[in-house]
Amino acid sequence: MGKARIAFRFGHYGDCFHGSQVQPDVPTVQGAFMHVFKKKLKWTNERIPVAMASRTDSGVHVRLNGGYIDIDENRWNAMGESGFIKAVGHQIPDSIALIDARRVADDWSPRRALRRTYRYRMECMEGWVEPSLDDFINWCALFEGEHDWANFCRREPGRTTQRVVESCRPWTSEGRIVGFEIIGEAFVWNQVRRIANALLAICNGYHSVERVLEARDTPGVEIDLGLSEPDWLILWSVEWDDILDIESEDAIIPLPDHSSRRWQDLCRQQQKEILIRQFDLIEGKY
Repeated sequence: MGKARIAFRFGHYGDCFHGSQVQPDVPTVQGAFMHVFKKKLKWTNERIPVAMASRTDSGVHVRLNGGYIDIDENRWNAMGESGFIKAVGHQIPDSIALIDARRVADDWSPRRALRRTYRYRMECMEGWVEPSLDDFINWCALFEGEHDWANFCRREPGRTTQRVVESCRPWTSEGRIVGFEIIGEAFVWNQVRRIANALLAICNGYHSVERVLEARDTPGVEIDLGLSEPDWLILWSVEWDDILDIESEDAIIPLPDHSSRRWQDLCRQQQKEILIRQFDLIEGKY
């Protein structure tokens, strides 16, 4: 019996999982899908039947990621996308939103994406001082282009740290700087969170632009500008040349309420609200 490769897109709440990649004895997004496909629906016997486009750390929210599974061709022909969404959607936890599914070429890989977009909500960081928009535009631009990002990642032996950032620009809501949006084909581990910490340091004067440029332009000299929290990071979208992106309007993001001693806890709830509103808009398109 032939196999059909099915690409599916999904989002999830980052604080409900210990990251996206499967790990023993802790809940992960990949593990949740594997449990459904192998144990619940019994669609596969492969050891690791699910591959995903982007790995995310614990706490990182995801608006739109992608993965695939190979299932019996006759099964797919019988149920199609609507049957797939219904069967899988009823089994996965509520912390995962299954967006859509389609058959793709047998050699299709979610890792070969055109671009990935992340958004980091800097206004929720301790020490955030909102700069002028013009200054922030210029500071974001420091992180565009092709560079060796060795000082802006968790280094992994034998892996290149050379990457191209297509765009880095302010993320705003009602004229207020919320954070930044960064786009590239691929990123090295922790790159966006380290860029966020470097931008914060420029904004509050802890580091100069020159120091950040030194870290960027001298990768052979280890310069640690710090790692920001995962809580404020959202994998916003992943795009492929044969799968159109899903566009949706941005909802108004409330200003952090600093009158509360637990203002960051309120911000963490707002992060989920951002996702919930996006899931409502995205799922309404299908």
